[in-house]
Amino acid sequence: MEKIAPKKVVDLYSNLSISTLAGIFDYTEGIYNGDSLTSYQVAQKNQHNYLLNELGAKKRFRLLDVGCGLGTLLETAKERDVIGTGITISEDQVQKCQAKGLDVQLFNYKSLPYSWNGKFDGIIANGSLEHFCQPEQALAGIQDNIYKEMFQIFHRLLSPNSQSKKVATTAIHFAGQQLHPKRLLRNPFLQLLHNKGFHFSIIHKGYGGYYPNKGQLERSASNLFTLTKEVDGTEDYRLTSEYWCKAIKSALWHKKELRRQLFCLFFKKPIPTFWITLSMTGTEAWPWQFRGKNPPTRLYRQTWQMI
Repeated sequence: MEKIAPKKVVDLYSNLSISTLAGIFDYTEGIYNGDSLTSYQVAQKNQHNYLLNELGAKKRFRLLDVGCGLGTLLETAKERDVIGTGITISEDQVQKCQAKGLDVQLFNYKSLPYSWNGKFDGIIANGSLEHFCQPEQALAGIQDNIYKEMFQIFHRLLSPNSQSKKVATTAIHFAGQQLHPKRLLRNPFLQLLHNKGFHFSIIHKGYGGYYPNKGQLERSASNLFTLTKEVDGTEDYRLTSEYWCKAIKSALWHKKELRRQLFCLFFKKPIPTFWITLSMTGTEAWPWQFRGKNPPTRLYRQTWQMI
């Protein structure tokens, strides 16, 4: 399997650093506990604590955060005296996290050294596995193999002597039948009459990745991990995404520095910047996927026990 992260995904997380100018420091759903009036900041903290609680992360617990972003979950873990290590494919995120005193290193999860074997009590992959498979790989029929390899890596990283030996994941899934991968690879504007193809191709061009289907991760984890808990957080992700859109649009209108940095990104990386911006401020393709009574995607928080 390829051990280099797709350029599209690397560009995404390099570009997303400007989101902090809009007050956005997390790139996953919050937990609102059924109350849409809960603040974005509180919802994010709720989500961090939920994931840490699922692992039983207490003092001296050794945690690996796969795709740690700007380190907000690691900061919450630090408040519990958890020994947290984060990995990310973004050099910018590494620098920002290390400046906050966090142990974050530049790694793709597939290239972690064997010296890390058995080093951790628990692992969190908070929204990162959505990028692990690309449409081209789904077309090649290796999506299950990619997830199986992911669980194999997680299995070797966990200490057999730990009392936890758990993995917590959050991941967007296709609802119902998976959209054919070719739809994501086509030009969105040639799919104006195909609503799902139009929106999902915009999402892929901006963010990269191809979602699993319900039950696919559980099948891939067979003989390695048992799924012990699953929570549907789709409405939480809808509320979070709607907040992101409003915050970004407001900041673009009111904050000159955000406009300046966005202009610089358009100059340096015009294509990914265009698609990411379009997905949030134009077509709103990102929040679209969570809207309606039967949204085209579902967000699942899943807890896995190592066998």
